[in-house]
Amino acid sequence: MNPEALWALSCRLHRRGSRLPAKIVKILNFAVFHTVLPYEARLNGSVQLWHRGLGVVIHPNTSIGAGVQIAQNVTVASGDWEVAEEPTVVIGDKVMIGAGAFLSSKKGQVLRIGTGARIGANAVVTNDVPAWTTVAGPQATVLSVRPAED
Repeated sequence: MNPEALWALSCRLHRRGSRLPAKIVKILNFAVFHTVLPYEARLNGSVQLWHRGLGVVIHPNTSIGAGVQIAQNVTVASGDWEVAEEPTVVIGDKVMIGAGAFLSSKKGQVLRIGTGARIGANAVVTNDVPAWTTVAGPQATVLSVRPAED
């Protein structure tokens, strides 16, 4: 068993209305892997957590695309405290988020990370990142833009 599988299971249980089992699986994931992976988050495909997701914290108002890779000690936060119907952080498909990165939407706004974007280690992202763009550093400075993959 890995944290990704437990996270996907808790999300499926939550969507089916099985709130207590979803919460139990979330707590198990935290106890075993030291991750905070909410069942309210929207997983739209496979997610890979590097180093068993150690220290990863995801806000419930997050939507994550297919083929996303998240390194250890990543925090995805929201400027809004309550769980909302619509996500306040939207991470596209094939995104890679480096170790220690911090992503947060601003209050009342949606943070969008485009398909194929790469977020460098320890980057602080509070503004949208276009598709196929690499950002790094404390203010998520654009390092490069790649052509879209097929």
